[in-house]
Amino acid sequence: MNSENAYADEPWRHRHLPNFIIRAKEPFNAEAKPEKLVENFITPTEQHFRRNHGPIPNLDAQAWLMTIEINTESSSIAKVKRTLGLYDLSKLPQFEVVAVLECAGNRRDGLKAIKPVNGVTWGAGTASNARWGGCRLRDVLVAAGVPADLSHPFYANPRHVEFAAYGEVTDDEQYTSSIPLEWVMNPLNMVLVATEMNGMPLLRDHGFPARIVAPGIIGARWVKWLKYIHVQDREADGYYQQRDYKILPPIASANNCEKFWPRFPALMELSIQSAICRPAADECLQIGKPYHVRGYALTGGGRAVDRVEVSLDGGSTWNLADMYTIQVKADSRSGQRDWTAKHWAWVLWSFQIKVVTPNCTIASRAWDSGGNTQPCNAVWNYRGVMNNAVFRVHPPTTSSPQSRL
Repeated sequence: MNSENAYADEPWRHRHLPNFIIRAKEPFNAEAKPEKLVENFITPTEQHFRRNHGPIPNLDAQAWLMTIEINTESSSIAKVKRTLGLYDLSKLPQFEVVAVLECAGNRRDGLKAIKPVNGVTWGAGTASNARWGGCRLRDVLVAAGVPADLSHPFYANPRHVEFAAYGEVTDDEQYTSSIPLEWVMNPLNMVLVATEMNGMPLLRDHGFPARIVAPGIIGARWVKWLKYIHVQDREADGYYQQRDYKILPPIASANNCEKFWPRFPALMELSIQSAICRPAADECLQIGKPYHVRGYALTGGGRAVDRVEVSLDGGSTWNLADMYTIQVKADSRSGQRDWTAKHWAWVLWSFQIKVVTPNCTIASRAWDSGGNTQPCNAVWNYRGVMNNAVFRVHPPTTSSPQSRL
């Protein structure tokens, strides 16, 4: 960080601070209050979590330009370098996708409870579900000369798409990240160069004027404030791809992590996940009364959450929760979801406890269409990422009607 006043121009007026639990002010990092998340299937922009690695760039929409570069060695495709502005993006076909965005550090507090981790202490509030609008990155690259046909010899070798952001960051010269080109070029994966969020232009906190939206992939790859997009033969070599956002083995620590970073892959797809959002942290349940437990569930790679289960006896027995989500390509005859379709949105769920008992324990776990479920216990890792253990809460109970502590 070069400037002493780098944070002087932060967009505080758009931050709706009462909706958030602020984890750090510089850089600004704030998660939604979990009980707010289950109020809406589409998370209102003013309740969507904020994750930053440096000051928020203040970019001029009229002057903003993004560089597109194709620079691969073992290829017959000509090298290309061009610049695009918002007008150029608006001339491409426009799409909208409802997709959940989750930080890889979501629920890091559960790993920190085991032993210290390296990262912002997040609860379960760094997941949000929004309507993203823009052009497909695939179309941007095809217009620049990348073959549209995935059977083209160009795809015989693995290739990657690197993104960089405008602005300063705390750990590197700039924020860079990448995802496999083959994933981008599949039109069903709906990777966007997004300019809108929930029907409105992106706010500065969320990447104005343009950002990557990569449904089913961790938030670290959804690069904001786009500066360039490069098609290349290798992954991004920056800090946030090579020395962050990886699950290191439990033997890795601050003293020896350098030898582990090159050995393990950069995280991509989201893991199966569920969280209990109600009862809230300060909510007290009334003994002998019914109560509706509420939460969210999500998964990655286009898979579908096919069930959420709730246990009230420490995991000995599990019961199905009611789920609410987008009915992707429902079968017209049976009304059932099409499990072969791509699923990008989260699931909201609820479960009725018929009678609250003293000292109750509530646990949730989700399953997806790939047969994945949440592990019983958390597995600690140095960066505290991808904690998706069974979610457990132990709400206080009372015989009086008061519901808040």
